Amino acid sequence: MKHLVIDRRLVRSNIRAIKERADGAAIYADLSANAFGMGFLEMAKLLRNEGIHTYAVGDSRDAERLRDAGFTDEKIMTLRSTADPEELEKLLELGVIICVGSYDAAVAINGIAEGRKTVVEVQIKVDTGLGRYGFLPEETDKMASIFKYMQNLAVVGMFTTYADASNKKRTRAQYELFNDVLDKLTDMGLETGIVHAVDSGALFRYDYGRMDAVRADTALSGRISGKNAPGLTPVGHIEASIEEIAWYKKGHRIGAERSVTLRKPTKIAVLSVGTYHGVGADRSVIPFFPWKKRPISIRFKGQRLRPIGDIGLLHTIIDVTSIDCAVGDRVTIDVDPIYVKGLPVTYI
Repeated sequence: MKHLVIDRRLVRSNIRAIKERADGAAIYADLSANAFGMGFLEMAKLLRNEGIHTYAVGDSRDAERLRDAGFTDEKIMTLRSTADPEELEKLLELGVIICVGSYDAAVAINGIAEGRKTVVEVQIKVDTGLGRYGFLPEETDKMASIFKYMQNLAVVGMFTTYADASNKKRTRAQYELFNDVLDKLTDMGLETGIVHAVDSGALFRYDYGRMDAVRADTALSGRISGKNAPGLTPVGHIEASIEEIAWYKKGHRIGAERSVTLRKPTKIAVLSVGTYHGVGADRSVIPFFPWKKRPISIRFKGQRLRPIGDIGLLHTIIDVTSIDCAVGDRVTIDVDPIYVKGLPVTYI
């Protein structure tokens, strides 16, 4: 038996910290990637109960799941631009705010909306340096044409996405570039609507840039890249049962590529979770030194346990020489939910 455990109490604490840092700005809860591993619908329901009613999604299927689950009055916006007619038809049916990141996408959405004799709310995405979706900053004329000539599109906002919020210089440059674009459009007499740029990393690192709204993503799990942020509590741990227990003599080798040789008689326990399930994965890994990771936190009845050898794809071996334990006993392993797969999610 094994599953990912999410503590509602800790998530609520993180939501309070997000609200405090937002300082009155609207909050868009980003539910991309299965709510960053924490369970899509459960997280959406928890957010709604905490007074957050605007959600950002990366896929039309997620927007459909929210609507089907009864999120009929909540605002949903997409973060990914597309000109795919089939997907756009679905988004129009769902009544979401559609991300527009190119002139072609704008033309496609406007054409479908015109055929339906309706007006669609859109937000314009500006690419200030991430390089995935969005108008380039110099394409203000193309952006302006959406306001001026596409009668079936109602621009309700504009946004950009930072490439790396931990990079102070780069983030500031992107913020200023985005403001330059907004100023040019405003000088043309255009109303840009709700503007936003800040994600979780920028929200908890910097005291500028909140604008009209902020996007809360990994902060919901209490985790941002780099050092932990004050006010956030990491959420997420795996609970797994001990599958096997055995004694091995001194000199026995344990592990695969980076195996270890036991220096004394050792009692080991086997857990049927490994790297596939997210054990040992950590966003704090130093890029140039990938072997330097935070120690894995494995606990049993308040005691910290030490893994032996490599973490396997599907198994972890721990030293329980001094621990009174039995097959079936539950062990907890701290994990970042975004890396967890193959396990059910349980909210407590």
